[in-house]
Amino acid sequence: MKIKSRSILLQLAVWISFWSVLAFTGDADDKLPAFYVVMTIRVAGLAIFYNMVYHLLLPLYFNNRKKLFYLLVPVVLTGNVAVKTIFDLKWGAPEKLFISKQREIREKAHERPLVYIIVPPVILTLTLFGFAATFKGFRAFETKRKSEEEANRRRLEAEIALLKSQINPHFLLNTLNNLYALSITEPGRTPGALLKLSEMMSYILYECAQPRVPVYKDLEFIENYIDLQRLRLSPNITLETSLPAETDSSLTIEPMLMIPFIENAFKHGLSTRQPHTISISVGIKDKIINMSVINPLIRKADEIDDDKKHRGIGIANTRQRLEHSYPHAFRLQIGEMDGKHVVTLDIQLEKS
Repeated sequence: MKIKSRSILLQLAVWISFWSVLAFTGDADDKLPAFYVVMTIRVAGLAIFYNMVYHLLLPLYFNNRKKLFYLLVPVVLTGNVAVKTIFDLKWGAPEKLFISKQREIREKAHERPLVYIIVPPVILTLTLFGFAATFKGFRAFETKRKSEEEANRRRLEAEIALLKSQINPHFLLNTLNNLYALSITEPGRTPGALLKLSEMMSYILYECAQPRVPVYKDLEFIENYIDLQRLRLSPNITLETSLPAETDSSLTIEPMLMIPFIENAFKHGLSTRQPHTISISVGIKDKIINMSVINPLIRKADEIDDDKKHRGIGIANTRQRLEHSYPHAFRLQIGEMDGKHVVTLDIQLEKS
């Protein structure tokens, strides 16, 4: 509504300015009162023609009614030229508008051939049509661009919501499998593990519904997950962790972006055959969160190649979420170094 009101006011300002130029150019003493009346009618006619083309004729073209548009264009243009020519001949004659020498000069000009009388309305009609078509084209392009942006935004939101809904059950399934194994091997430690899981599920159900969460809450979730995994580690495994003790409460992040990489380390980096170390480090500096996850490559070479092709739904979906939510604001590297699987992730955080 505000845009429409602003457009009306802008048009009024333009047409009033145009009328002022026509009305007040030259010697006012040489003009009869009829001159101002004729100028007002002419400018009003131009405004009506412009708006008719802009609001009635051109929408036919942009609404895919091009046959009707091409049929009406010559009718509208010819009609406008005819009306202006008849008006100039009958009511806008120079002898009715001016006095003294200017009147004599314009009377002689009025005696020019008809073609010279028709040409100005033709030029003016085509010029106004061109302006209307140009402005309408720009407006249609801008409307289409905004519509596409809105559609893309809604599509990305829907995709991200779907990706979250896929990751949460995927995470829960893996955690329940771990708890099942723990309940068999060490049933006495199961209640504490279930309490950790309850806190994690509360985060998933209530916090993860938001597009952004405070970073410290996501780090609490990661810490609970690591503690839960620590309960089932065998003595030959060393777990090294480094998480920020304090974080800026205004920093936010999309929830559960880091956990799939940590989960993957426990899923594919554990073995009871030999001692090894899993290292998980998270730091924050200058609104950039840095995560590093390092775990040994336990499987054989052919299994490793297969894992590169099928990294699992969690990693694949997380990569898509990063691309959607942090375009040009993240760096993810997944590779191998000295027989270890290494993941580094940097994300430019935002403040709430």
